[in-house]
Amino acid sequence: MKGMVFENEIWDFLRTISECMANAFRPIVEEYGLTIMQTRILVEIKEGGPHTIGSLGAIVGITGGNASSMFKKLEKAGFLRRIRNPEDERYVQLALTEVGEETIKKIEDVLEQKYGAFLKNKDKEEFQTIFECMGKVSSFLMEMSKFIPDKTME
Repeated sequence: MKGMVFENEIWDFLRTISECMANAFRPIVEEYGLTIMQTRILVEIKEGGPHTIGSLGAIVGITGGNASSMFKKLEKAGFLRRIRNPEDERYVQLALTEVGEETIKKIEDVLEQKYGAFLKNKDKEEFQTIFECMGKVSSFLMEMSKFIPDKTME
């Protein structure tokens, strides 16, 4: 029974985070014709430089087929471009276009206007506590997902 209670608490926690993130960011990114996931992809490229389709899909947690489809949409909309390696055409990097860079800058500016004052009022210790707790939850769930019960304990 403990497992079900724990599972329900985690699901409630994740749903709350997802809903709050959507409420905070969706209206802003939708004004630029983007979803939250598409924006996450563009930000990752901006922050981490060019990525391959596989590396970027792994970072944002989407499978190859879904990633490729999403990247094609972003390319068609003019936010990113594919750069093929002339020595190995199978190797494709994704980079922001000028439109992609400008759009992410605009979104960052809107977020700063909307949430900057709120975030500035929070001290470093509060951020540190939040990040530590998120790390602990992530580690706990990763460890749990890899757990193999000892058959002798049954």
